[in-house]
Amino acid sequence: MSAVSPRLRAAVVAAAFALASAAVPVAHAQAEVPVLVGRVNDYADLLPSDAEAALEARLKALEDETGAQVVVLTVPSLAGDPIEDFSIRVVEQWKLGRADADDGVLIVVAAEDRALRIEVGYGLEPVLTDLRSRRIISEIMVPRFRDGDFAGGITAGADAVAAVIRGQELPAPAPAAPDGLREGLIGLLFMLVWLTLAGGIVGWLVTAALTPVVFWIVETVAAGYGWLGVVLWWLAVAVLRRVMRGPMARGRRMRSGWPDTFGRGGFGGFSGGSRGGFGGFSGGGGSFGGGGASGRW
Repeated sequence: MSAVSPRLRAAVVAAAFALASAAVPVAHAQAEVPVLVGRVNDYADLLPSDAEAALEARLKALEDETGAQVVVLTVPSLAGDPIEDFSIRVVEQWKLGRADADDGVLIVVAAEDRALRIEVGYGLEPVLTDLRSRRIISEIMVPRFRDGDFAGGITAGADAVAAVIRGQELPAPAPAAPDGLREGLIGLLFMLVWLTLAGGIVGWLVTAALTPVVFWIVETVAAGYGWLGVVLWWLAVAVLRRVMRGPMARGRRMRSGWPDTFGRGGFGGFSGGSRGGFGGFSGGGGSFGGGGASGRW
């Protein structure tokens, strides 16, 4: 076999290199981080001048009161970037919040991408949690954005963030019961009546299996269905006490009874800890770690 000429070998290597280079995707240019000009940076022109001035004043009042720095940024487009990547690059460059408190918040809205995000500094993550940020986006901002009310959505979202920072809770979400849930509750009511009539070992066995389900359903819907939830709650308690008392009293199959706690103790919720205050604004230097939430409309 004849040896490959140096010229042919060079041509093959050059062709292979060209093919490999073509196969590697060219990274798109990242969206440029805009200049920080104030607490409200409306580069997408979504806010009328009066709404922008009013929001600027409210955010300044929040800084004066708590020290936390909340900044709004709107941009026309993310240029293909995920909003999470763009947002973290912005806060890393802008360094919102105080260096010793990391209490900065960025609310960013990308108009053409129909995307928004609340980026939360380290120091505010225990207060402005991912869940609260997600609720502000989905329950307060997105509905207004879908109606075309960008000024109202941005202002209401910023007000909700400020309220959480001040230690206030968000409004309770509206009940979003799926269709047919009320019919399911009626079925549960009939099931509890049947268990009451059945009693004995059959009722006890069925109830023992369904106890976690019954209490979860009743506790979940009681607050949203008024008197029906209350009736179901107390009926569940009465049924469980009745069908379990028979086997315990007669000592069948059991040497020790269940603790008689039904009807005595309450099933309460739990609340978060207290929130501390924030001092005066120190001029920036805050850090972020990716806390917050994103959404679309």
